[in-house]
Amino acid sequence: MKWYWKTAIALGFVGVVAMGAAAFGQSGSSSPAPAASASAQAKPKLGRLGNRIVHGDLTLNTRKGLVNAKIDGGTVTAVDAKALTLTIKRADRKSVSFTATDSTRVRKNREKASFGDIKVGDHVQVIQIDRGNGFVVAVIRDRSAAAGGNAQALAPDGGL
Repeated sequence: MKWYWKTAIALGFVGVVAMGAAAFGQSGSSSPAPAASASAQAKPKLGRLGNRIVHGDLTLNTRKGLVNAKIDGGTVTAVDAKALTLTIKRADRKSVSFTATDSTRVRKNREKASFGDIKVGDHVQVIQIDRGNGFVVAVIRDRSAAAGGNAQALAPDGGL
């Protein structure tokens, strides 16, 4: 078989896969979705996937350049609001401890909260950013209410 036929077949295959992926990504509703603003399009939401994160090492492209980050999700096993320390047990059964700072942002039910609002048994995600002299806890997201019926995704026993 000639090289141009192989190329044509490969391009056709890629086109079919791309159209299938586009069709799969569309919603099942017949009404058109409202147009999203440019800022909403720039911030993808993790939804249920966010509840399933156990651990990740990331490199993020920010306005200030590339930044190394870590994310850990799990169930709070110990919290000390005065010392700003938090221990979680991840779904892979590893216990991890963190020390927050005064500049650490805390979110609960997607709203601003304080470190004292975090309780043992809550499902949280801890996001650490490398500031050049080691990783610093930047954000703690309490996802207990957001997990809803999907609370098993963060259960220490791996309840999937």
